Amino acid sequence: MSGGARRSLALHGAPRRWVTRVHRWTGLVIMGCMLVAAVTGTWLVFRIEMDRLVNPHLRVVQPASRRVTLESIVGAAERRFPDSMMQALILQERPEDSIGVYLQSRDANASTFDQVFFNPYDGAFLGGRSTSRLVFTREHLDPLIDRLHYSLWMNSWGLWLMGIVAAAWLVTSVIGLVLAWPRLFLRLAGWVPILSARADRGSYQTNYQFHRAAAVWFLPVLIVLAFTSLYQNLPQFIRPIVHAFSPLAERPSGRPIPYGVPMISPDLAVDRLKQRLPDARPSSIGRDLYNGRYSILFHLPGDLSPSGDSWAFVDLGSGEITGLRLVATSSAGDRFLTWIFPLHTGTAFGMPGRIVIAVAGVVLIGLMISGFYVWGVKWQMRRTRSAGLKARRYVAG
Repeated sequence: MSGGARRSLALHGAPRRWVTRVHRWTGLVIMGCMLVAAVTGTWLVFRIEMDRLVNPHLRVVQPASRRVTLESIVGAAERRFPDSMMQALILQERPEDSIGVYLQSRDANASTFDQVFFNPYDGAFLGGRSTSRLVFTREHLDPLIDRLHYSLWMNSWGLWLMGIVAAAWLVTSVIGLVLAWPRLFLRLAGWVPILSARADRGSYQTNYQFHRAAAVWFLPVLIVLAFTSLYQNLPQFIRPIVHAFSPLAERPSGRPIPYGVPMISPDLAVDRLKQRLPDARPSSIGRDLYNGRYSILFHLPGDLSPSGDSWAFVDLGSGEITGLRLVATSSAGDRFLTWIFPLHTGTAFGMPGRIVIAVAGVVLIGLMISGFYVWGVKWQMRRTRSAGLKARRYVAG
């Protein structure tokens, strides 16, 4: 960067050198993880559509006039996999969608599948896959990418690692803005060179200017992605802070129910919800034997997420609704956290939002590559300069 260009920026001198070092080395340390997150995240923005495309035999069915009951699907899954029990049902988003069943094993060596799919119209078993085992088949592509994205397939260690990477990403993004901040920031002319890049100044300047301009243009989106990533990997650190400002709702307590005792069907649980809220569209049903309830995630008109933002808790024994968590009546803290996942995936703003997030993933890949190139050129220059000084000292000596 020329002296004139440096003088046009707000931060210069020794503070700039120190802040630049922090930005540079933070970026280098997290670059590998960020590249993985960016590539996999771009897929996951459209994960349902991509999984339907890659695995139509699991995901897509021919609609019919009548459906089988959810209870019959649960029964079929548990008969086919007798050492496992239903943990959750993923319901249809479209008429041509299959129904997914997540299974919880009662035996460590029970089954290779923990996610299976059924035709909701005739109850036929469509196939299954494992979301916890590293298997390289097309059926396993989506869970493979998903776990690679948030934990690098390293389980709890990976969650911690990617959470720390997200925190570092958040910090280095803010530092990048500090480094790019123009001295005349109140004037449009001060921002023009910051927000533009020229391709006629050589590869180094082109990469440097692209890195700066793209980072500033996409900074709001990148900040949102970094923070939401941090929350989703390490919520135990964010939730207490939010709770301190606005109390967060607790799920109702329940009573354990042993597996095998009579329980109401998921169909009845959905009926009870529909009786209370006719506009509710359930998207998933979890079964929690420890607390003796179904947890139903459902969509109401105006919800941010296509899957819904509200929950109903239905007693497994009596069928009574023991709790409702509606966004409209939630605290400010709960409403704030409701935005986390829809913002991270872009679904809060429909298809345009998802496209923006996908483009941001591609831009992030470009930022990593261009930043590494700029560092590599500077490193080579310093190495050459150091070698020249050593040679001169040797000749002088």
